Amino acid sequence: MSATTAEASAARPDDEIREVGRRLQLTRAGIWFAGNQGDPYAMILRATDDDSTPWEERIRAHGTWFRSDLLGAWVTADPAVTDRVLGDPRFGTLDRAGHRPDADLLPIAAEFPEYERPELARLHALAAPALSGTALFGAERAEAEAPVRALLPVDGAVFDLVGDVVRPYVGALVLRLLGVAEGERAEAVRPLTRCGPQLDARFTPQTLAVARDSAAAVREVAALVRELVAREAATGAGGTAGLVGALLGRGVAPRDVERIGLILAVGAPEPAATVVANTVRALLSGSGEWADARRTAAASAAVDRTLLVRPPTRLERRVAHEDVRLGGRRIRADDQVVVVVTPGAPDAPRDVSRTGPHLGLALPVVRLAATTAVSALARALPGLKAAGPALTRPRSPVVRAYARFPVCAH
Repeated sequence: MSATTAEASAARPDDEIREVGRRLQLTRAGIWFAGNQGDPYAMILRATDDDSTPWEERIRAHGTWFRSDLLGAWVTADPAVTDRVLGDPRFGTLDRAGHRPDADLLPIAAEFPEYERPELARLHALAAPALSGTALFGAERAEAEAPVRALLPVDGAVFDLVGDVVRPYVGALVLRLLGVAEGERAEAVRPLTRCGPQLDARFTPQTLAVARDSAAAVREVAALVRELVAREAATGAGGTAGLVGALLGRGVAPRDVERIGLILAVGAPEPAATVVANTVRALLSGSGEWADARRTAAASAAVDRTLLVRPPTRLERRVAHEDVRLGGRRIRADDQVVVVVTPGAPDAPRDVSRTGPHLGLALPVVRLAATTAVSALARALPGLKAAGPALTRPRSPVVRAYARFPVCAH
C-alpha cells in the first residue's frame, strides 16, 4: 500500500464521523426550524421542556390528525386511531423496502435493529413462558432491598435518585435476569446505562458524542449477550442461569435468544428507571402513599398506575405499506405516521396491557424492575423527600428520561 493510500484509509473513519455529525446537526436544524414555524410535533422532538403535555394538547386540538409538512409525518394523539395504527398490519415499523425511516438522518447502532410486527410477535411468543415464570422473578422480589441499600449514600445526604441508585439497580437486575454472573455485573452495568439514548435517537438527533457513545455501548452489550448465550449453549445449563439458560433449555435457537436478550438489555433499563422515578414522584406527593409502597402489592399497583398515566415511551412511528383510509384521512403508501402515546385517565380500569405495543418484550421486565425498586426504596427510606426539581434529559422525547432527581432521606 502506498503512503498516499494509507493516509486516505486512515482519514476515512474521521470523514465518516464528521459526516454523521453533519447529518445530526442538519436534522436538528430542520426540527428547530419546524418548531419556529409553529409545528407542535417538532416542539416535542426538540425535547427542551421538562413537560411535553402542552405540545401534545396542541396536536389533539388539530383533531384526529396533525400534518407535519416540514417533517413529513402524519401525527395523531387520538387513542382510537392510535390503537388502530399500532394494531393494523398495513402499518409497519420499516418501509416497504425493509428500511428504517430516516435511517440516514438518525443513525443508531446496527446491532439494535427495528423488527417488523411478525418477527417481534414471534420473539415475544418464544420469550413469554420464561418471562412469566415465577421462579425467574420470585427471588428478585425477595432480595431487592439489599442491592438498593448498597447503593444509598449516608443518611441525610442529598443524592440523585435516578443516577446514583435506580439506573445501577435496574441495570444489575436486568443482567441478573439474563443470567450474567454476579462478579461480572458491576462492569456490565455501565454500558447498559449508556445505551439509554438509543431509544430517543430513533426520533430526534443526539449530540455526536452521545450518539457515538450510546452506539458503542450497544455493541458492548451485544457482545456480552452473544458471549453469554454461547457459554450457556456450550455448558447446556438448561435454565439454571437465568433467562438465557431458560430459553436455551426450552429449545429456543441461540440466535433468537441473542435477539431477545439484546432487546431486554437495551430496551428495558431506561424505561424502567423512568417508571420508578415517575412512581416515586407520584407517591411522595400523596398523603401516606409512600409509606404504603413498602408492601409489594401497593408498589405494584402504583407502578401499574404510572404505566397508565405516564407511559415510559411516548412516541411510536409506523409506515403505511399501502393506501389506508383512517380517521377521516387518506394515508398513502410509504407515508410516515407518528403516534403520540396518550396517558390513560387516572380512574380508568388498570389495563396495563394497553402499554404493551409501546414496550413490547420489555414490559414484564420493566414492571418487575420498577415494582421491586419502589418497594425496596420505600422500606429503606421511609422519610424520603424531594430535594429539588427533577429534570428530564435533553433530547429525550420518547422516554422522557431523567437527567437528575435530587432527593434526601429526611
